[in-house]
Amino acid sequence: MGGSSYDRDVYSSSSSSNWGSSSTSTAKLSSSSLDPSMDPTGKTLKSNAKNPIIIMLDVTGSNINFARLVYDKLPMFYGQIEQKGYLTDFEIAVCAVGDAYTDRYPLQIPDFAKGLELDSWMEKLVLEGNGGGQKKETYELAAHYLTERTEFRPDANPLVFFIGDEAPYPKVNEDQAKKFDIPFSEPVDPFPALRKMFRDNVYMFLNKYIGIDFNADITQEWLDRLAPEHTIRVFEEKAIVDLMLGVLAATARVSLKTYTVHMLERGQDAKRIETVNNSLKSLSTALVPIESVKADLPATDDKAEKDATGSRRLT
Repeated sequence: MGGSSYDRDVYSSSSSSNWGSSSTSTAKLSSSSLDPSMDPTGKTLKSNAKNPIIIMLDVTGSNINFARLVYDKLPMFYGQIEQKGYLTDFEIAVCAVGDAYTDRYPLQIPDFAKGLELDSWMEKLVLEGNGGGQKKETYELAAHYLTERTEFRPDANPLVFFIGDEAPYPKVNEDQAKKFDIPFSEPVDPFPALRKMFRDNVYMFLNKYIGIDFNADITQEWLDRLAPEHTIRVFEEKAIVDLMLGVLAATARVSLKTYTVHMLERGQDAKRIETVNNSLKSLSTALVPIESVKADLPATDDKAEKDATGSRRLT
C-alpha cells in the first residue's frame, strides 16, 4: 500500500500479527559504522517543504525494533498521507537518538527526503542497541540539536515524533553539545524552545519501559515537558505507524471515528483499532472540532446531509 510516489514492497503481509517480522528490514538496516552523511557535527537539517516531518527513533536496545517497523511500513505511511490528504507538500527525515554518555553514535541526522529516497537514508542508520540503563537517554541532546540546527521556510509547520521508552536527562550537557558543534550558552531543558520553534507539534510515542510496563516516573517526565495529550502511550509496538498516521489525521482535523474507517480500509483488525483509539483519544478530543465529529454521523434528512457535507469540506 505504498503511495503513488513511493512504491516498494511493504514487508510482512499481515497488517497486525506479523508487522515488522520480516527478515528483509533486518538485512537492510545492518550498518555498523556511521556514514559521514549522517554525522550531525556542524550539520544543519534543512527543509523547504510546508510540512517537514522528523521521526526521532530511539535505537537503544529496548527500542531497536521500532526502526525495523518504521522501515517496513514507511511506503504505507507515506502513501496514506498522500491518499488521505492528511498533509500536502511534506517531506520526512528519519533520525536516530541513543545515549551520548555511552554510545558511539548517539545522534544520527539524515537529510530530508521524499519517496524512495527515504529508503537509502534509513538504510544508513546504525542500530547500535546499547543505551545507558538509567531510565534516561539523551533525547534532550536531540531536542537541542533540532532547536539549534534546523532551518524551515517562514510559513512551515514542522512536526517531530520522538519514539522510545525512557526519559530525557534534565538539561543539555555542554561537552556533548560542543562535540557535535551545536550552539550552547547554558545548560537548559531544551523542550520549551523546541515546542515554540515547532509550533507545539512535538510528540512522544512512549513505549513500555524495556517492553514490560509504563513507568510512572518516565511518563510524568514527558507529561511535564509536552502538552499532556502529546505524550502518547504505545500499547502495541506494531501499531506505531498507525499511531503516527493518527496524529497526522488529528492535526488535519480528521475525527477519530473517520480515522477508524481509514484503519479498517487498510485491513487493521479490531484489537489494533481499539489500542490505537485508546492511545489517540485525548489528542483527538483536544484537536478535532465538534463539527468534524458531527460530520461523521449519518444524515437523517436532506438538510442534515447538506450540513454534514459542509462540515466535511471544512476539515
